[in-house]
Amino acid sequence: MLPEAPDTIWVLEGFSKVDDTLRVEHPISREQLLLLREVIKPDADDPWMIYCYRVPVEVWPEVDAILQCGPPSPELDYLTGAYAAE
Repeated sequence: MLPEAPDTIWVLEGFSKVDDTLRVEHPISREQLLLLREVIKPDADDPWMIYCYRVPVEVWPEVDAILQCGPPSPELDYLTGAYAAE
């Protein structure tokens, strides 16, 4: 069983392959995160995916089924992200 979720906001981030600028940010709910962890395996010491994880295009159909975020842009690299809720 997981410890309680931290006061965290999770996002799917898309960064430009040209200059690493953040171009897209899609929210991830706690419920979606629990499903997403089955597709993008977090480190053993990071059950709440506080660290950033690369989202490969090979798993995009599963990611889209969970997040309903649409197709990936070929100009972007995607990562999961997390930051403290205010």
